[in-house]
Amino acid sequence: MNHDEAAGRHKPPPAVLGFLTGVQLTLATVAWADLAMRPATEIRGTKKAWALIIAINFIGPVVYLTYGRRPLDPGARPAERV
Repeated sequence: MNHDEAAGRHKPPPAVLGFLTGVQLTLATVAWADLAMRPATEIRGTKKAWALIIAINFIGPVVYLTYGRRPLDPGARPAERV
């Protein structure tokens, strides 16, 4: 009996691990892209700190997307397209 069996733990199926990996990579990619394109004045804190926080699995990107960005000014006009 190996250690995993003794502890009563089972490894999740590869499909579940693949799905969770895809979710994590998608969240991190969206957060890092937003961080890169957003002006520093629209970020709470520094971009460098948020770039490191986003690297924390699942929690980092969600925290950045939820709390790291300053709310948009509803009175501001969107940039005009050329």
